[in-house]
Amino acid sequence: MWFTMFKLTILNGPQVDLGQMLAAKDARVVKERALLVAAPTNTLLHVTLRIPGPVKTGTRIEAVFSAVMQTLAQQLGEAVRSSDIDLLPTGPEAYFLTTLSPLSLKRLMVAFENQQRFCDLLDLDVITLRDAELYQVSRTDLALPPRACLVCGGDAKACARSRRHGLPEVQQVVETIVKESASQTA
Repeated sequence: MWFTMFKLTILNGPQVDLGQMLAAKDARVVKERALLVAAPTNTLLHVTLRIPGPVKTGTRIEAVFSAVMQTLAQQLGEAVRSSDIDLLPTGPEAYFLTTLSPLSLKRLMVAFENQQRFCDLLDLDVITLRDAELYQVSRTDLALPPRACLVCGGDAKACARSRRHGLPEVQQVVETIVKESASQTA
């Protein structure tokens, strides 16, 4: 396979396939719904990583993710009703059930994205119930531009859809970000 032609040092977790990724996504939706149905007046923050390719994790990624989630929990403080971190083969995930309003939490998460380089890899999804359905607050709800591409700084979704950057190029950027972040959190 072409993606094994270069050695990954940070992305050293197991390879996952599309079926595993889809199953993980389905499980996330079930968990999100269960958390919000149990506490419908609260807002959920669900955190995953933006890592393309068949390897979504590694020991250093998990360590930095856990440290960053501790920082996030401290910043959210007493607004956190419950939290959970799952270290999965499909990538680490964190859930924070908060008492903050959806727009307030989204504003805080946009600011959090700018606190350190590792946050460029985070997907900080703010989710609430709207008419008994899961609703994800977007950057456009705050009149903000889309997330930036890790490689070129353009619209991340547009780059991903067009496959503007090859997998090795993006993975190299991810590795650099994690290495920098690991040295800062050590």
